[in-house]
Amino acid sequence: MELPRPSTARRVAALALSVSSLAVALTACGQGDGTASGSVSCSTSAPGVTKTEIKAGLLWGDSGSGASSMRAFRAGVDARLDLENDRGGVNGRKITYAWRDDASDQNINLLGARQLVDEEKVFGIIEAPGATTGSVAWLGQRNVPVTGLASDPGWVGLANMFSFYYLGNGSSTVYGDVIRAQGGTRAALITTGSKSELDFSRQYSASLAAAHVQIVKEFPVSESTGYQNMAQQLKQNNIDTLAGVLLPDAAVNILPAARALGVQLKVVIMPLGYDPKLLQTEGPALAGTLISTETRPWQLNTPEQKTFLDAMNQYSPEIQPPNQDSGADGYVSADLFVRGLKAAGPCPTRESFIAGLRAVRDYDGAGLVPGNIDLSQNYKQPRPCYYFVQVSKDGKQFVPLFDGQPQCGSPISAQQMDQLLS
Repeated sequence: MELPRPSTARRVAALALSVSSLAVALTACGQGDGTASGSVSCSTSAPGVTKTEIKAGLLWGDSGSGASSMRAFRAGVDARLDLENDRGGVNGRKITYAWRDDASDQNINLLGARQLVDEEKVFGIIEAPGATTGSVAWLGQRNVPVTGLASDPGWVGLANMFSFYYLGNGSSTVYGDVIRAQGGTRAALITTGSKSELDFSRQYSASLAAAHVQIVKEFPVSESTGYQNMAQQLKQNNIDTLAGVLLPDAAVNILPAARALGVQLKVVIMPLGYDPKLLQTEGPALAGTLISTETRPWQLNTPEQKTFLDAMNQYSPEIQPPNQDSGADGYVSADLFVRGLKAAGPCPTRESFIAGLRAVRDYDGAGLVPGNIDLSQNYKQPRPCYYFVQVSKDGKQFVPLFDGQPQCGSPISAQQMDQLLS
């Protein structure tokens, strides 16, 4: 499928700033030709900024292991920036972007960041998840603003890296709290072999331990997994909860085998799978399963969600259905960039962007994510919040849990996590 034309995007990366530098940044002006829109005179210049345009950079996986899901991410970026441009841009400037494919590879990610900053002279960068570890440190050293989804713990503590969600080095009680609230007490934890998923498994284990949910068994899942044998062990050990890195491909094999043996699972929870296409093919097998998501359940049908869907259908119609989590992540990442430009004032510099956006205490993520995010604090001590949906008993629809409200839990520091797992 042909991808949308490069229309606009951006990113944020910069080091922590002193109080004095923040004050200077808020009054600085930036423009390549020395004249801002609206007859405002700007005395300094900033990369990628002219009288009529702000040039951003987009780093994303156009190829590699994550390419299929990242198409929707870029489409979400295009939708948000094209929407803003059709409204007149920010202070009269259109937002454009240059892009590089990082192929979901950290080394290529760093190379792409260097090219965008040094050769393309972009103002800031919008970065898709997958390989951001490669460029985090370098972009911070160069004081380049970056926005995106902080699934890499390296974003934590860096004032130039903006996200509505930070994974962090610690954990949160949110998963354990939700499982406990649903009646789960004896869990089997699904694991895989990749480092990122092993890290996630440790965070998940700490969350369950903090909520006093016992991890009775751990099952590493691979292509050679014997699901019938796993189902038998679930029954023998009186397991009532299935959690961890439980992905849809494994769940659709485990759950029917468990039901056939009469295993009574109170809680089955997956970190991925909130996709209407999945219900079309595997809905009955996943009946009753809970799924966590960083985006507001689409079943709530809010005005902000309608704005997103209309923008996706208008500017990125090749992505169907439009309400994919990856598309929403791209849309919000671009919205963060737009908000940063507005906060930077009519003469934006990288410093004024960072200072202005860090001062925002009520960011609503375009109404698609848990709202009222304090951007002055959320990057210091991550507190991931999730919405939860459940596959209906007939497997035909998703049903929002907790009245459609996000669940946040309490933070678990890296030190506390080590103690819980010792």
